Amino acid sequence: MNPVEFAAVHKSFKGKAVLRGVDLTVEPDKIVAMVGPNGSGKTTCLRIMLGLLRPDSGNVRILGMSPDVDALRIRQHCCYLPGETSLYQSMRGAEFLHFALSFYSHLQNDVMSQLMGTFQLPLQKKIRNYSAGMKQQLALMATLIPNVELYILDEPERALDATTRFFLRDVLRDLRSRGKTILLSSHHLLDVESLADELVFVLDGQSLSDERVAEAQDQLRKRVRIKVRPGTELPGGADEIHTDADGTLHVSPHGNLAEWVARIPCDALISAEIGTVHLEDLYRILTEEAKT
Repeated sequence: MNPVEFAAVHKSFKGKAVLRGVDLTVEPDKIVAMVGPNGSGKTTCLRIMLGLLRPDSGNVRILGMSPDVDALRIRQHCCYLPGETSLYQSMRGAEFLHFALSFYSHLQNDVMSQLMGTFQLPLQKKIRNYSAGMKQQLALMATLIPNVELYILDEPERALDATTRFFLRDVLRDLRSRGKTILLSSHHLLDVESLADELVFVLDGQSLSDERVAEAQDQLRKRVRIKVRPGTELPGGADEIHTDADGTLHVSPHGNLAEWVARIPCDALISAEIGTVHLEDLYRILTEEAKT
């Protein structure tokens, strides 16, 4: 049984289509990231999984159950971190944590100790006095401490600093090693590139097929990423695709990639990557295609 199965799921709000036939399968014991820009439909998918929204059509199975009829049972076997964390501001941190964890019969005490030791939250203070990052850490504790089968995380690294993000990724990898399944969403590709076992691209309410992603990867393998010294004139026989903010040029040579790069004087060439596939470049191509 796959923990998450979506088949041709559609959802509209006030006549506007938000999901237009999303297909998604999440296998057990994996970290899967749904990647897409804001407004692409990721959060709507996650809310449907919990029974917080009902699809207009399509089939949804979460841990073998239908959210339409088994939403409560599903929530007993999974944890959900909303993308816009809303905590009880008048509660103290410890009070909220006790309240949130009381809904689950089994907790992971070692995970609790690990998170408390690293986050070092002032649990005796009221949540209204917490920073945005501290509130996100408290929400993560309430989500990751319960011993459940499936964790659904919407933008889990929001408001976290770099050190805390790296720590969180280690925690998620540890949960996976325990046989847990994790589905997370993000629009920051670098946040998930090294973490996820599998990426699912969601654009304009549709999950992209493996074939479409493979075509975009093939396009990138025919390109060169280079940085040259200012004033350097590039050899002819290539189309310049675009330039990054750091000055990296994306170029598509008409012939052999290595031979084209070899025509650049060595003292003018700072760096070169031939035929590499960077996740942010793949994302850019797929996003541009969705707009056409």
